[in-house]
Amino acid sequence: MGSGPVKPRSSRLGAVVIVAVVIVVAVAAVGGLAVWRAIRGDLPSEAEKAAQIERLKATVLPVIEDLQVEYFMDVHGCANLTYPRGDFIDGDPEDCGGSTGRSVQFDDVGRADHQLIKAALAASGTPIERVGGTFLSDGRVRYAWFMSTHGAPFATSWALEYDPGGTRAPGPAGMVTLTPVEGEQDWWFACCAD
Repeated sequence: MGSGPVKPRSSRLGAVVIVAVVIVVAVAAVGGLAVWRAIRGDLPSEAEKAAQIERLKATVLPVIEDLQVEYFMDVHGCANLTYPRGDFIDGDPEDCGGSTGRSVQFDDVGRADHQLIKAALAASGTPIERVGGTFLSDGRVRYAWFMSTHGAPFATSWALEYDPGGTRAPGPAGMVTLTPVEGEQDWWFACCAD
């Protein structure tokens, strides 16, 4: 009962090794993607971006404009608030440092303002953890950003950026790439540091 010539054992072994290597590479690639997504989290869809922008405009943007917040953060045991009243921190200055290099511990007013921003972010229902901006002399926003790091390293973060002055353009911008958010004038999506 001939079934044809029998291939040498080394040919069969070589084919098995090649298949095994392909499987290992595929698992590593899929596993690496899963690890990357677990660290960064899924990026928001266009519909999610638009919904987050509406909530940020209604809850957070008025607060940061009113207080003229340059930088706010409340993550990993670090609280920061930089605005015209000063640069305030809670936490280890080595790990949490403020944005000016002249940070001090929160006073009562700074703490209350920090809590106001934190409450606005919670009310927005967005994954945003850090916010800031620059302001015109009349107090209006020149530029504002709303960042989500999902508690992961900065390189895995993304942000929604508000640019009413129209100074931003699509494409690479430093460590990130800017894309306009569909249907949202003056809003940009900045992602992801590589």
